[in-house]
Amino acid sequence: MAHAHFAPCPHCGAPLSYLVGVSGSTLTPRCPRCQQVVPVSHATFLMADNSRPSDKPFKGIPPRA
Repeated sequence: MAHAHFAPCPHCGAPLSYLVGVSGSTLTPRCPRCQQVVPVSHATFLMADNSRPSDKPFKGIPPRA
């Protein structure tokens, strides 16, 4: 059964929707903003959460190395 929760990206702090058990889920999802792999314990699809204002301002996309 699919479910969702909301939490920030551990790397850039961007608000994310963690969709667990949906089509397109993976064990190595990437943050849609910073493109870093987000550690998860179950197959997850990540989406930017634009449904509410962020607690802290987003500082932009960091340059890729």
